[in-house]
Amino acid sequence: MAGKKTKDYRKKVEDVAVWKEKLEFTGLTVAEIYSDVFGPCDVMKPTIDNFCLTEEDAEKVVQFLQVNLTDLEKDVKQRMAEEKKKEAERAMLAQRQAAMAGTKKPEAPAKDDKKEEGEEGEEGDSKDAEVETKEEESWEDKFRIPIVEDHSKITPRPLFLFIKDKVVVDTLTTANPPLMLLMIKNAMSGRKTTGQQTSGLQEKIAAKRAKRAEEEKRKAEDEALAKMRNVPIDVLEKQDSTTSSAIIAAFKGHQGFKQLAELTTKEIKNRDEEDGKKLKEGIQLAIDKNVLPNDKEDADTIMVDVMGKTAEEVADEIVEKLGDAPKSGCVMTLEGLSGTGKGTTVAKLKEKLPNAMTWSNGDIFRSITLLAAKFAEEKKVELDEALKPENLQSFMAMLTFDKFEDGFDVEIKGLGYNERVSKVNKTLLKSKQVATNIPKVARVTQGEVIVFVKDALAKMAQDGKNVLVEGRAATLKYIDTPHRYELIMSDENIIGQRRAAQRIGATALAACKELKDGDTWPVLEKTLKGMLPAEVEDSQPAETKKEKAKEEANTNREEEEGAGETKESAGDKPEEAAKSSAAAAGGGDAEKPAAADDADGEKPADKTKEEEAKKEEAKKAES
Repeated sequence: MAGKKTKDYRKKVEDVAVWKEKLEFTGLTVAEIYSDVFGPCDVMKPTIDNFCLTEEDAEKVVQFLQVNLTDLEKDVKQRMAEEKKKEAERAMLAQRQAAMAGTKKPEAPAKDDKKEEGEEGEEGDSKDAEVETKEEESWEDKFRIPIVEDHSKITPRPLFLFIKDKVVVDTLTTANPPLMLLMIKNAMSGRKTTGQQTSGLQEKIAAKRAKRAEEEKRKAEDEALAKMRNVPIDVLEKQDSTTSSAIIAAFKGHQGFKQLAELTTKEIKNRDEEDGKKLKEGIQLAIDKNVLPNDKEDADTIMVDVMGKTAEEVADEIVEKLGDAPKSGCVMTLEGLSGTGKGTTVAKLKEKLPNAMTWSNGDIFRSITLLAAKFAEEKKVELDEALKPENLQSFMAMLTFDKFEDGFDVEIKGLGYNERVSKVNKTLLKSKQVATNIPKVARVTQGEVIVFVKDALAKMAQDGKNVLVEGRAATLKYIDTPHRYELIMSDENIIGQRRAAQRIGATALAACKELKDGDTWPVLEKTLKGMLPAEVEDSQPAETKKEKAKEEANTNREEEEGAGETKESAGDKPEEAAKSSAAAAGGGDAEKPAAADDADGEKPADKTKEEEAKKEEAKKAES
């Protein structure tokens, strides 16, 4: 005798009407979606039966449905066919009635009613469109399968939808009885379970895969970092912003480089502060001599943030801001902290602007020094006597800026001299007599040079030239121009990074050129360590310290001789820092009264002291 058939608490849904009716249930609906291809998951039946038998009023709060998607789709197709058939019959009946009754030609509207008829016609068209839209919407609503149509792709895996208030709140895609019971309780309380859970074995497999993926990712990152750290020789040889960017990228996350960059930033800011104070003293002296006005206010500048931008992009931004001014000629000033790339930007602007020229105060200071030294020699007096205000006024009268047959130039005419600066700036103006005395001359001639420069710049601008002047705010404010720009770095530590990168690149280049395998990273890192302060390297062997001291002494000597790290930055080219006044235009000499000559980059007394200190430090390290 066959056993008694137990009650099945799962209700079958075989057409859309029943499905829509079941969705009105106020409790929780657990609907299993399946098709004829992949049947229902009967393995979950005992769990469902047990829940309904053990839970109080279970059938009032939870309903379990079996929704056969195949049956629902058949139902939709059948009803659509029937609806289309009825529509065709209704259309045919309407045609017959029209044919039997005949068509009656409507009377033409009166002239007075034409306007109203037009308005009514437009309104009628609008209403017809609304009706048509509503009919289309009602057709879609009539034959859509709510919720289920979003899960019409049936696979061999079970699919249980947990529905509350006609919204799917959770899904289960495994035959997992304990998880189903947990999800039912959570869904009834308005909480979402994790959904598609995995078994213990699946969890282990997933964890292993995740670990392997993480290891592969880390390995790929390490390989990319190693590749990035080996800066190509051709990039190092450029010695420009490309080189600096590549070295900064190579040392990304490197603690030693971070420390060197921070120290370098601090040094640059301190040096700029010191130079600024000396410059203000020179300006104040000029004011006291009535060479410069005392009421000159600080000029407003247009800030240009160079953070994350190339020199090309910065130059393009400034060119755009200049507008039409370069078409007729103008004077443009550029200021900013050392290391913000003023020199490189000026060089790019010179390439982009028509009739562009850069201006250097260096030759003006040298010319005054030449005349002052000659005066002192002829009068047999000290240089200080030659630098009295009345004598300086006489020397400035011996200098003339004008346009000659070879272009704009400075003419030196007096005390036996009759020269053009462009002809003697590599010879007479670089003599030992000039180089020795220029720091002292620069300290007391700031005002005289500024006045001379103002007139010179005005003449060039009137001639259609675009003159680019780089310097400090204290001197640039005396130049008459509305085109004033200031380079800023929103993260000032980048300044130190760029300068540190310049130093590392310039110092390591020779050694890297000798490499056969192109593995430049060890050389770059060794160079960095050689530039770090001694206290950072205390843990290193004595032999390493000795080697580091030698390298640092040689590096600093080379930098001083080449003026690669002079007070005013010439941008991202270390070797051009020595030419910041001559190549990057103006203010360089005027703003450094103690050094006054960026083109030489030498401060004789200070340089000797620094070299002696370096040598002494090297000797101590070697011993």
